Amino acid sequence: MSAKDRKIKSYFVFLLLESERASLLIKRLSRSALTRLLIALGVPVFAGLCVFAFYLIVGSLLADLSSSQVRAAQSSVPLQSYVLIPGLNPFVPLLYGLLALIIAVTIHEAAHGVVAWRSGVKVEGAGIILLGFIPVGAYVRPAEEEYNSKSLRQKLNIMSAGVTANLIVALVCLALLVFLILPTVSVAQDARRGVAVYYVSKGSPANLAGIVPGDIIKAIDGYQIPNMSYLSYLEAKVFKPGENVSILLQGGKSVNLVFEPSPINHSIAIMGIIPFDPQEELRAWTHPSTPLVYFAPASYYPSPFNSLTQNIYTSPIPAWQQISNLLFWIWWVNVNLAVFNALPMYLLDGGQFVKEVFTSLFGSKARAERATGYVSALVLGLILSLILIPRLFG
Repeated sequence: MSAKDRKIKSYFVFLLLESERASLLIKRLSRSALTRLLIALGVPVFAGLCVFAFYLIVGSLLADLSSSQVRAAQSSVPLQSYVLIPGLNPFVPLLYGLLALIIAVTIHEAAHGVVAWRSGVKVEGAGIILLGFIPVGAYVRPAEEEYNSKSLRQKLNIMSAGVTANLIVALVCLALLVFLILPTVSVAQDARRGVAVYYVSKGSPANLAGIVPGDIIKAIDGYQIPNMSYLSYLEAKVFKPGENVSILLQGGKSVNLVFEPSPINHSIAIMGIIPFDPQEELRAWTHPSTPLVYFAPASYYPSPFNSLTQNIYTSPIPAWQQISNLLFWIWWVNVNLAVFNALPMYLLDGGQFVKEVFTSLFGSKARAERATGYVSALVLGLILSLILIPRLFG
């Protein structure tokens, strides 16, 4: 990239590196069959995503209002989890999350650009956004006057291209994960008998003994542990709080711990873990009861893609853990970016989409902006209610 071709701008801690060559590359890509597909699918896909986003928000809000258990569960979710920023969101891993976010934003902006060129709108600039020397996104800059001169359908095609491209990439990655990777995954031989550990409470007997997520409890003081039910029986009926026991883990490792009393029933001994069944968890991903299973971050459950418990699973595919993690997070970030961007709110594609529709309906930009403002306020109110109600009334 020559110095003449390159433009650098700074905004706070971000650097915008713009290239004319990038714009010309997008122009060449606009002639592809994929661009025609984005135009054909864009508006109906965008409308469907908007409806789906409202379904998720309203459905979650109704669940909060009708169930104290749901409110209690929601109130325990950290506020940072509502922000799709790797490293800040505790459920999104930094490396895979950052790679997925860069891919998602680049695809999103490139899709706007190729459909703009295809619709006769020049892309005057395109480039990447840097945080220091780290690429964190991309952007395109279409010619405003040319865009404003286009028909409503052409504008909507341009607006809807980004989320449609994100959804296509998301579904391709999910299909690769579900139909190619997951069928080869099985529970490791050493984890097929015993109880797998998903979570260890800080300061608990298990934590002090050195037990970590991903460990397999094989036996306690000679009692073989075939499943979680038998572990619960031993804690409730056989062992007592304060009793010192020997725990046999996978690989023949042995640790000692002292049971503590349950905070609910002081006569019950507990070690401070959340166990899980690896086979049942794998089945939940290979034969899900609802597709919404795939919308939960893989790190929230002891899934085959959770780095804490992934060692319990195995596959003959080389580097399957890295490949499956990358595919999952590309799916997850892209689909969340698509759904969120489809919401009719200012600063989002959905806000621009409905503003163009209102402008066509009302014949007045001022009325269209007011109507878009009202819709944006409604959506923002629903989102804030979803966040605040569990915390105020949980």
